[in-house]
Amino acid sequence: MSKTDTIKQVTHEDLQALKSQIENLLGAHGKQALHDVAGKAEHLVSNARETIAEHAPKSGGSRARSLVAIAIFSVIGYFLGRATK
Repeated sequence: MSKTDTIKQVTHEDLQALKSQIENLLGAHGKQALHDVAGKAEHLVSNARETIAEHAPKSGGSRARSLVAIAIFSVIGYFLGRATK
C-alpha cells in the first residue's frame, strides 16, 4: 500500500467516525430541541385558542372552530418548520 493510499484510508476512517459522532449528537440534541419546540407550540396554541374563544362571535360556532383549527395548525407548522431547518 502506498503512502497516498494509507492517507486516504485514514482520512476516510476519520471522516466516518466524525460523521457517526455528528449523527449521534444531532440525534440526542435534536430530539430535545424538537421536544422544546413542541412544548412552546402547545403553549402558543393554547393561548391562541383562548384568545380566539374570547373574541369569536358566539353565534358562529362552526366558523370559530374553523378559525381555531387554522390558527392551531399554522402555529404548529411554523414551529415544526423552524425546528427541522
